[in-house]
Amino acid sequence: MTRDHEGPFPEEDESTTARLRPKGAFVLAVHDSSADFVGLWMALEGEFIVHQATTPFEALERLSGAPLACIVCVVGGSIRAEDFFDLVVRISADQARRIVFIGPVADLRSELLQRSGCNSLSLPVQPEELLVLVRAVSATKG
Repeated sequence: MTRDHEGPFPEEDESTTARLRPKGAFVLAVHDSSADFVGLWMALEGEFIVHQATTPFEALERLSGAPLACIVCVVGGSIRAEDFFDLVVRISADQARRIVFIGPVADLRSELLQRSGCNSLSLPVQPEELLVLVRAVSATKG
């Protein structure tokens, strides 16, 4: 599901009608391997290059690569929102401001969201709803 493109210039995406997307706009999708979120990631792939990680540690390894437009983290299973956020802050505080948490309302504790300033969506999430939020997060400056 990963698409690789070179350079910072927009490219016309033939699968959509005249939609331009910046080359190199990466989104990291972090989710438990037991959950199926293919529909959500496919919605993002129309405009972003989506890389996936199925553990928090795999996600942290990917943070050392190209700057990410957004990190989408599905909370649950082996992934706790608080722990993941704290680990990302240690690696890159700038990237930590670009996290969107998805999960059951009970798992998205308001204390974390207030402290972090991160965005969140409750399950179930519609692909278009996620796409709108990821666009907004990726459009914000550092």
